[in-house]
Amino acid sequence: MVLTTAQRAAIQNNWATVNANMQEMGDALFMRYLLANPGDIQFFPKFASAGVGAQLRSNEAFQEQTLTVFQFLGQIVAKLNDLDAAGKMLQERVHSHKPRGITMSQFERLLDLLPRFLQENAGAHGPCADAWRVAIANLMPYMRSEFKKC
Repeated sequence: MVLTTAQRAAIQNNWATVNANMQEMGDALFMRYLLANPGDIQFFPKFASAGVGAQLRSNEAFQEQTLTVFQFLGQIVAKLNDLDAAGKMLQERVHSHKPRGITMSQFERLLDLLPRFLQENAGAHGPCADAWRVAIANLMPYMRSEFKKC
């Protein structure tokens, strides 16, 4: 399914809500991810010793990481008018993350959480949540192909 102009606009409008509270949104999504996948904290050596739990939310290194990820997602959202450009940005992330042992499955698990998370926390209801799913489905092949290459 191709991402339509209306879907891109819905995502970009929804991102304004996320952007207004980016740190909180990033922290909350990563907490959800790590609670579901506690072993993955090992891929974050700057805060792995804090362990998965409420204490993690006040960890500066955790907050820095979640903000960095959400700022990057904001760049992807801004590029949705050019999916190839957005896809290439994601391919660069494959190159920086694969050497650290991060797999495509881990990216998929995080991105699979995003539409529902935004639906529950940032007003991405109905067609907007569906638009997020379509955008992710359109972008994942860029990452998958890059994982196969390197």
